[in-house]
Amino acid sequence: MRFREDQIPILEYNGGTMAVSAVPGAGKTFIVSHLASKIIEKKSDKGKVLIVTYMNSAVNNFKSRISQVLESHGIHSSRSYEVMTIHSLAMKIIQERPDVVGLDENIKVLDDINKSIYIDRCIDLWRRRGGENTFKNLLNDYGIKKYQEKGIYWWKNFVSVIEIIISELKLNSISCDKIDESSEILGNNSIVKIINYIYKDYEKLLKLNGYVDYEDIIVLAYSALKTDENLKIKFQNKYDFVFEDECQDSNMIQYNILSLISQSGSNNNLVRVGDLNQSIMGSFTSSNPRYFEDFIDTADKKYIMNMAGRSSREIIDLANYIVEYTQKHHSEKNCRNALKNQIIKPMEDMDALKNPQMTEYGIKTYCMSSWEKEKESTVRAIINFKKKHPDMTTAVLVPFNKHVSEISQELIKNHIDCDELSSTSGQKIKITNILGKLLAFLAQPDSIDKFKDIIYEIIDGDIEKKDKIIECISKSSVEYMISENEFRISTVNKLKKIDEKMTNTLVDVCYKLKNILENSNKDILSLLLYIENVFRFNSEDSAMLQLIASYIKYERFQNPNITLNMISEQLLDIKNPVFRHMSEVIYSVNGYEPNPEKVAVSTYHKSKGLEWDCVFLLYLNNYTYPSSLSGKFRSEYYFFKDEFKNPTALGKAEIEKILGNEIISDPIVQSRIEILCEKIRILYVAVTRAKRYLICMAHYDKSKKDLPSEYFKIIKKFADKKCGDFSGY
Repeated sequence: MRFREDQIPILEYNGGTMAVSAVPGAGKTFIVSHLASKIIEKKSDKGKVLIVTYMNSAVNNFKSRISQVLESHGIHSSRSYEVMTIHSLAMKIIQERPDVVGLDENIKVLDDINKSIYIDRCIDLWRRRGGENTFKNLLNDYGIKKYQEKGIYWWKNFVSVIEIIISELKLNSISCDKIDESSEILGNNSIVKIINYIYKDYEKLLKLNGYVDYEDIIVLAYSALKTDENLKIKFQNKYDFVFEDECQDSNMIQYNILSLISQSGSNNNLVRVGDLNQSIMGSFTSSNPRYFEDFIDTADKKYIMNMAGRSSREIIDLANYIVEYTQKHHSEKNCRNALKNQIIKPMEDMDALKNPQMTEYGIKTYCMSSWEKEKESTVRAIINFKKKHPDMTTAVLVPFNKHVSEISQELIKNHIDCDELSSTSGQKIKITNILGKLLAFLAQPDSIDKFKDIIYEIIDGDIEKKDKIIECISKSSVEYMISENEFRISTVNKLKKIDEKMTNTLVDVCYKLKNILENSNKDILSLLLYIENVFRFNSEDSAMLQLIASYIKYERFQNPNITLNMISEQLLDIKNPVFRHMSEVIYSVNGYEPNPEKVAVSTYHKSKGLEWDCVFLLYLNNYTYPSSLSGKFRSEYYFFKDEFKNPTALGKAEIEKILGNEIISDPIVQSRIEILCEKIRILYVAVTRAKRYLICMAHYDKSKKDLPSEYFKIIKKFADKKCGDFSGY
């Protein structure tokens, strides 16, 4: 096995603390797997090698890689190493001595789905006890007017704030009582004091039902290690070497746990691997790149893997230029440290591992007259690209989940198969859509429009043919369609001429709907189970249905008079955070592999860790990629008063005040700076997903004052110049 010059010093590691910064495409999983395998082979003591990462898919990837390397060297045992997520490790620590942290042996963990249900329940309790008036006090005049129109649905905008702040409070070991004790220093109109009412009820619900949540697991594991010296020594003896992957996305308490475990006697064998330039999770988690940055400063050894073979030289040059531009020329000086000076180097000196070779310049930029034109142009470009390069993989990256759906619909209309990588993708919300539209139909069983909605949701196939079938149904009645008389049979024969497969599905659905209607007098939960039995959903859809049933049970407890229509509206509301959590957990994208036959459509965030031959970057506008502190920020609620418009930033600042740390003079401005920095890193990640071709697109929308971003302009300027200089290889 031949290793690169930037990998060799890393493989010589045999102890102490080591920080490894790896640029995109440098092969950090490859090198960590080989280093871990090398240590495992040479080890003579009893301790194991521990590799900690944050995604289950990464756990499986590491296990497979290490196993392959060891087996190639004639070692078939897997007992000398463990690979797990940070939460799995924390659970293992707690299970050794649950009594130390006040738990019994039957520890139950509240998953993210039920956490959302619990918090939603606590918000409802608070609202009924007068919290609604407190919430209204945060609203500006426009917000109050809109609140009167939308009512309780506006609470959904506040749920994410509450979840983030409660997580931050827990990870900083701040109890409800501690907040009460800090009431004076927090002052009036405190976001944390408001959320504490919900926090208290949430903690009571957890204890009442015997649960701990994911934040509790981390906090309690650290507390157990600090409290019980024997427990700490046991884990220190169990693991001789500790590796942490993707540590730019780590938080302080996670680092503290690994640091404690890695210290055995005079040894501290801790290896942390990551990329500060790919830290893009801070805006919605407790992660912060400064923890890895601090570790780099203090580590015994520090190396940069700066050679990468993923992308063509042109794309590498652009990524490096974005780093240079940010550090030297960014219009907002506070953002010039958003990217570290890690220059990616192509692998020209390794014949077997050369970067993709190009015969044409692969970076293009286009600015369209509207978002609609941008979508149309993207689809045309994809059609042309796939004709020219049928064996290459393609992806479209967009800012938000709603854009994923929009692009996917355009691709499907043009007969292009696609994979949606988002929490609200068609696959993920299909079961909620089916149930939502089915319940709406059951509430109005004589409505042909409701009938068409459920049919359209279930039958798959060519959009134009589907539209023709639905158009034919429009001329019938529900009673006619679910009957089995000769007239319905005649209609079915006509529909088969449009598409036989879709018509057969239609007939099957009509039969199922007839059975469901005949049993629609059942209790709602019994009806859902009956629907599951009739449709015979796959395992994932059945799991989703079971969770939806639990949610409806809770909703019915809160409102015994809830109707099928009311439940249907909640199921069909794609902004409902509970269902988004459900779909995210159940329909995971773990294990996704790019397929030349399908176009991947993903948010910029979801693309991290993936790569494609051709990548389209869409909506590179000021609204989605602001470069100025005066731009629009989605973290700021336009319906709140100015002093409350970013409650998450205010809440985090108040937490620092409780902890006695240095207080930021203007947390809202500081939050804007952090978001701008993270946006730059997201763009850097997106650019480095491309192997051969990168298509960057923006549009003018003067009516909304949404113009091409600063980043689009600098990419265009760079590409225009380089294209003229390009001479191929």
